[in-house]
Amino acid sequence: MKEKKKNNRWEPTPFGVKVKKRLIEKNMTVSDLAKMLGINRSFLSQMLYGNKKGKKYIPAICNALNIKESKRKKAA
Repeated sequence: MKEKKKNNRWEPTPFGVKVKKRLIEKNMTVSDLAKMLGINRSFLSQMLYGNKKGKKYIPAICNALNIKESKRKKAA
């Protein structure tokens, strides 16, 4: 099932929120992180919003941003 809309915008997962906050702290963009991981920016964004699983990239994301893995809502 897809994430619920709030004010016509998709809400990121708790993991997505954590990643986005850390990107801001590191003065990085989602595109920067996607390049570091060697994946498409759109795919990474969809992962952060719970629309794609991308389980194999979670450890790399956590390592790159020095964050702990958290529970994510399942992708549709």
